[in-house]
Amino acid sequence: MSRRPAALALALLFLLGAAAHAQAPAKKKRRLPKPPIKAKEELVKPEPKTKEDIIKTVERPAPPKEGLLGRVLNAITIDTPNGPLIPFPVVDSSKDLGPSFGVMPVVAIRKKGTGEIKSVLVPSVNYNENLRTTLTYRHYIFPDDKRYFILRASRSERVERELMAYYYTPDVFASGFRLSVEAKHWVTGKPSFYGYGINSNRGDKANYSLQMTGEEIIADLPLIKHLFFNFNHSYFDKRVGVGPVSSGQLNALFPAEYAVASRLSTFHTNRFSLVYDDTDHPFLPKVGTYASASVLYSNRKLGSDYEYRTYALQVKHYYNYKEESRYVTAAHYLLQFQRGETLPFHALPQLGESTGLRMTGDGRFTDRGKFVFTLEERITLSKTPFYKFISETEIAPFLDIGTVFPKVSAFRARDLKYGPGISARLVIRPQLVATVDFAYGSEGTNAIIRIGYPF
Repeated sequence: MSRRPAALALALLFLLGAAAHAQAPAKKKRRLPKPPIKAKEELVKPEPKTKEDIIKTVERPAPPKEGLLGRVLNAITIDTPNGPLIPFPVVDSSKDLGPSFGVMPVVAIRKKGTGEIKSVLVPSVNYNENLRTTLTYRHYIFPDDKRYFILRASRSERVERELMAYYYTPDVFASGFRLSVEAKHWVTGKPSFYGYGINSNRGDKANYSLQMTGEEIIADLPLIKHLFFNFNHSYFDKRVGVGPVSSGQLNALFPAEYAVASRLSTFHTNRFSLVYDDTDHPFLPKVGTYASASVLYSNRKLGSDYEYRTYALQVKHYYNYKEESRYVTAAHYLLQFQRGETLPFHALPQLGESTGLRMTGDGRFTDRGKFVFTLEERITLSKTPFYKFISETEIAPFLDIGTVFPKVSAFRARDLKYGPGISARLVIRPQLVATVDFAYGSEGTNAIIRIGYPF
């Protein structure tokens, strides 16, 4: 992993650059329209936000105030007849695959005559020592002011693939009913398997690839103020295969689990959720509460290969000290457990880097249930105007606590894993967060570079 220090240094350069020109934090908050409420799935890439957010990325507003970050981004911006083209750097890192780096230009396409943006192209190329070179094509299409389509294709030299089409409408028949539809073929080589239970040995780490092909439909029905009924239907064929990491393959370390999981299996699931959400922003919240109670079921009579149910209770709360946005205490609680037939390991709840415990890799702990509690203190150090955006530098000490268990009655406080750490973040409103996480604990240390808040 010789490239990790360079990747971290590059990310920190952008974080420190934004602090070069600080000003007092603003007190006013603006509520933004929210996309469909979707319970976070493990190892699933986030979808874009709204048409307004996508277009703001390619508008050329007034020149920025002086500051290192503003001068750098202004210098690399290329003006075109359709709008500015900014070749954004792409840097991320994980304990599973190591660092990745590349470039991602953003290109707007306008309608002739009106000048209105009708679509946005976002290609990218990046390199990782396990996946090698990855080429990605993204296309956002806007038929009107509310609806949008997303087309995405990606291919790595080793293992990873993606073909995806996504459609979203926020107001079906002017009823307030929100709907999204997605179809995709996706192969990821990131996760690993270590065995079952909280006492699994981290020395048994086994890499694999996970393939998913199918569709998902999400519908939100508003009930009363801040209260929604959410329905999530998905139908996917899934199986595992050989992963991109040359050593420690699943088929060698866990041949029995590989034999089961490598068979193509159909998962037809339906999730019903009751959701309360009064947060001020769907992706960069500073105040409010998000709470959900859900049940997911899978039935052979409906075409699934397994019969089981997954129950989940989740609460995310954001306390904004004195409403000044300078200090935000963020807390996340999740209890999830399954009942029914025994499933392939990749369909069980997992606790790891992207699923609640940042000190370790993805898939580190696997069982029929899990508990997660995370506490962060998000401290805004500075705010720097960049075009129409506000770039905030943020530091966030955090504590991750979690465990897995075969059944709820088997939960034991002594099995909890603790992962303290600290995050450095660059928040470019209205929608982007670049994060560098440093976490440590009984699983060792981990450095993660990624996009987005953990919750």
